[in-house]
Amino acid sequence: MKPVNNKSLQASDEERKSVNCFKRSISALWKDACQIILILIIISSPKPAKAEIQSYNVVTDEFYGLNAERILLVSDRDEADHMVLMTGKCKSRAPTELYLESDPVNAKEKWFVMIAEDEFKADLQICLTGNLPAWFEKVSQAN
Repeated sequence: MKPVNNKSLQASDEERKSVNCFKRSISALWKDACQIILILIIISSPKPAKAEIQSYNVVTDEFYGLNAERILLVSDRDEADHMVLMTGKCKSRAPTELYLESDPVNAKEKWFVMIAEDEFKADLQICLTGNLPAWFEKVSQAN
């Protein structure tokens, strides 16, 4: 049996220690790099848009629509003052009344009603209460 050389054992222990130290350093650098990349991704990602949705109560009687926002739905987006996207029915009765005009003479604004799949961005997002069948009838007439 050969005698064991203590110097060779010491050298191999030192080599193992330096290799382990190197591996730990690389691992720590990799972990730091991943954290930095993750932070950059989070910072650079767009913030979710919290668009304000305006609530309107659709009225169809001229008497009740005296103080209402008077709008005309148009079929051409170039004629419109606003591009409007209806997001659905409001959870409670809307505070602002909306009267749908039949001609542009009394209309305060002209709206073009969009659908969610349109490639253009809406200027105004609305939810509605009140006489929704009247709204859908006017939208179908405008389109």
